[in-house]
Amino acid sequence: MNTNIIKSCFVVFLAGFVWYACDEEPIGQQPTDSVPPGAVSDVKIENTAGGAKMTYTLPDDEDLLYVKAVFLRNGEVCESRTSLYKDTLKVEGFGDTQPREVKIMAVDRSQNESAPVSVTVEPLEPPVITIGKSMSLETNFGGIDLMWENNNRAEVSVVVLQESDSLMEYIPLETFYSSRADGKGAIRGMDTIPYKLGAYVQDHWGNRSEVKYVELTPLFETLFDRLKFRDATLPNDARPYNSTWSLPHLWDGIWGGETGYSSLAGTGIWPHSITIDMGVLGRISRVRVHQRMGASDQLVFGGGNLLLFEVWGCETLDPSGGWDSWTKLMDCESVKPSGLPNGTF
Repeated sequence: MNTNIIKSCFVVFLAGFVWYACDEEPIGQQPTDSVPPGAVSDVKIENTAGGAKMTYTLPDDEDLLYVKAVFLRNGEVCESRTSLYKDTLKVEGFGDTQPREVKIMAVDRSQNESAPVSVTVEPLEPPVITIGKSMSLETNFGGIDLMWENNNRAEVSVVVLQESDSLMEYIPLETFYSSRADGKGAIRGMDTIPYKLGAYVQDHWGNRSEVKYVELTPLFETLFDRLKFRDATLPNDARPYNSTWSLPHLWDGIWGGETGYSSLAGTGIWPHSITIDMGVLGRISRVRVHQRMGASDQLVFGGGNLLLFEVWGCETLDPSGGWDSWTKLMDCESVKPSGLPNGTF
């Protein structure tokens, strides 16, 4: 009998707890009225690349919260919003220059919407189309180079395709992500055979440029034999910082940690030059430079790492250190892929 009484009390208590838990206070701004705000007026349109900017006069409503634009983009209903402290609204992400209807509505703190004001925007040529037109693919040693212009610094991806013999279709080979004004990409490790390739530009809204098709044959490329390299320091060359940072560490195949090459600062010799006997006569296609790593990320693309440098070559070494027998082969710049400041990636 006592057990039944205890169970009955527990059930009643639990039911009361559930009822109390469900009776929560609402969170956020609650409607205070059902009166919609006035509509925006005097709308002016400035068409932009892949979008438009609209300025307007705000309605005189004390409880105005924001203004929004409703439009179709790639078949989906999208919104763009701005606060009551601004009189400008942007729409973007259009993949062509076709006219589009945009509805602008004012919204108050009770989430009442004004009557829509319909305008027609005519976007200028989208960045993906402009970039796609400027894109070029060229043969290089061991692969291909890509170049494109991105004057608006739009965030895009450049997708390279390769024709598959087995599938008889083009499949992705490499993708480059960039917002640099002078976009560049390179694919290496390719054989010296003809390749049927395609490339297109895509933005994060899914818009694409037309595919540019080419057929290219990479030039033969192979590594120089680093076992034939030797230190050929000339009289005017920079001296190493110490034995741990001596010249042979440039080609020993080990990177990372506290080894590498560093010249001795304060020698008064400028520009600093180093001389390497490669042990064979050949044509240099590219130079790989590994950034010095350390306990602090500030060393990467900073510290004593190379930024601007030149590569010179000669067939016969002049032991006096004169430059008359030398020919400049390339101007080089070490560029951080992200384009961000030092200490960030």
